[in-house]
Amino acid sequence: MSKVRLEILSWLTETLDLDIEGESDAISLEQEIEEGKTVRDLLNRLAARYQPFGQVVFDVKSQKLTDRVSIFFNGSNLELANGLATKLSDGDTLTFVAPIIGG
Repeated sequence: MSKVRLEILSWLTETLDLDIEGESDAISLEQEIEEGKTVRDLLNRLAARYQPFGQVVFDVKSQKLTDRVSIFFNGSNLELANGLATKLSDGDTLTFVAPIIGG
């Protein structure tokens, strides 16, 4: 099984039921993935396991990210890869950040 790293800003940790002590801006954790799985597959799994994640980050019904988060895939905006259909490989990193808004 492969592993991907999730880098999550502290304000999102409670959506994954993580009890983080201290004043860290972000945490990193690893998730196991099966060969050929996509970002969408991983988000669906997280949303099924952690209801708040589904409410804040990924809407399972619409199969879309909410407007409260953006994801970077290996340092680049996920949309510049293949969006939610991006296939995950061992060692990939998904960084969850607040969306960039403005003009």
